[in-house]
Amino acid sequence: MKISTWQLFWIFTTLEISMSIWLTVSPTIDIAKQDAWISLAVAGVIGLVVTLILVRVCQRHSSHTLVEFTQKLFGKWGGKLIGVLYVLVWFSVAADILRIFSLFIKQFLFHDTPIWIIAALMVAAMVYINYAGSVEAIARFSELAGPLLLVGIVITFALNLTNLHTSLLLPVYADSGVMPILKGSLVNASFLGESMMIMMLTPFIANSQKLLTPTLLAIGIPSLIATITAAMVVATFGTNIGATLVFPYFSMVRFINYLEFIQNMDVWIVFIWIFSVFVKLSIYLFINSYGTAQLLGIKNWRVMIGFAATVIFVTSLTPANIVGMLDYAKFVWIKFIFPIFIVGFPIIFLLVSYIRGRHMQEV
Repeated sequence: MKISTWQLFWIFTTLEISMSIWLTVSPTIDIAKQDAWISLAVAGVIGLVVTLILVRVCQRHSSHTLVEFTQKLFGKWGGKLIGVLYVLVWFSVAADILRIFSLFIKQFLFHDTPIWIIAALMVAAMVYINYAGSVEAIARFSELAGPLLLVGIVITFALNLTNLHTSLLLPVYADSGVMPILKGSLVNASFLGESMMIMMLTPFIANSQKLLTPTLLAIGIPSLIATITAAMVVATFGTNIGATLVFPYFSMVRFINYLEFIQNMDVWIVFIWIFSVFVKLSIYLFINSYGTAQLLGIKNWRVMIGFAATVIFVTSLTPANIVGMLDYAKFVWIKFIFPIFIVGFPIIFLLVSYIRGRHMQEV
């Protein structure tokens, strides 16, 4: 199983965009008001720094997944404990993403369809692509979904220009100051931190020593798009309404109407978004299945696909409500997972690796 560095670029670009412009814009507007776009720009810088650290860790252990190299750095049981914690984190976030997806589809498209049916259909597709083609198939699919997603976003940005009221973006900085802008940046910075999954994917990259540029671009482009989205949402709805919208980008797209001829673009965007969420959830299923198999010493990782998919599916249904979804991001992901698993542990991995002086690259 091997993928190229640019296939990794499309995987990361697709999965980072899929949720960041949907879920991070409104909380950031709530905190930083009309300066939300500045917060998201700062978040992009934080995301790039964190990703740089993650890439350096992976390049020093390019033939090993996180489950393997943590055991080399901290011993068998210490490493396995860290591996278990990361896998639990990935299970929890995959379940939350599946719940968000199912609720969104139910709310905007299929009002009378039970959430569990929507979730089950997505899980079935995830299981199929992982069992049939693993990470290679996901990478190839992302090469189709990624460009479609970017083109769709650029078109909607262009069509929404006539709805903008730039005066709503003023004054810049004066009403917020440093602390609200920095606090607001943590929302999207934590989502960009999903690049930590690269620690499970490095052994499958054909030339891991050249992954820095594609990976940083895969964080930089979604950061730029999120920054533009925040500015356009504020300029379209203002801060009071923009802060209350659950899916602000989607609401902005629904607002597009040219002479009653170009309208209802939300259906097209949702169709493309489903592809991007599929990439995101499929790669989470892969790393959960592969990581669990490594922790249990199972050589054929595919036997764990069914187990991992079942755990993600069942967990996604409890609790099945929007409040629970937002609570996870606010009280779990940002407060604990981001500082500990995305920032703290990778820095420790890098420092310990340098101190022990072990260069484990296998070209």
